[in-house]
Amino acid sequence: MRALASFADRDPVPWANGAGQTTELVSLADSVRLTPGLRPWRLSIARLSRVGPFSALPGMARTFLPTAEVTLDIDGHVHSVSALHPERFHGRQAVNLVGMAEPCFAVNLMVADEDTGSTGCDAATESGNSGQESESASGELRMSIGKSFATDGFRFVLTLEAVAEYLRSQLFELEPGEAIPDEIPVAVLQPESVDTHI
Repeated sequence: MRALASFADRDPVPWANGAGQTTELVSLADSVRLTPGLRPWRLSIARLSRVGPFSALPGMARTFLPTAEVTLDIDGHVHSVSALHPERFHGRQAVNLVGMAEPCFAVNLMVADEDTGSTGCDAATESGNSGQESESASGELRMSIGKSFATDGFRFVLTLEAVAEYLRSQLFELEPGEAIPDEIPVAVLQPESVDTHI
């Protein structure tokens, strides 16, 4: 198991709309190096401290995973999202955080659309870096909770250990055949070609 990034070691940056902060663990450019052949993706952890709108990120499919129960309004439809339950929507949709049980964190996996060229990915990252190989990539990374399937390909595990108002979270890359940790909650990221649909 190889450590790739730690939440504690990264500085937060403003959301694209300025309404909050997020900490990027994997950028679109990083993902191209980590998972050649997959569409570019970005992994970040946002701090949710008040209700308000999400940033618009057209061209990106999103998986949103809060550490506490929240309520989202997605295109006018209200959804209650349980703690550590992945909710999928698209970056072009109008999404508002309209309720929360308590301030919490949210893991965000953002994957570029298949027909999005390298320039279309820029909206998902403040730095504007995007995958140069996105035009030929077709597979998609998916996120599930606490489960993984046998694969010879790459898998990533994000630990989600909440301590008081802090999140101890690290991203690891697993070797083929390596088991995922079972003592603390984890999010597992692996290609869509393995049956990981949420």
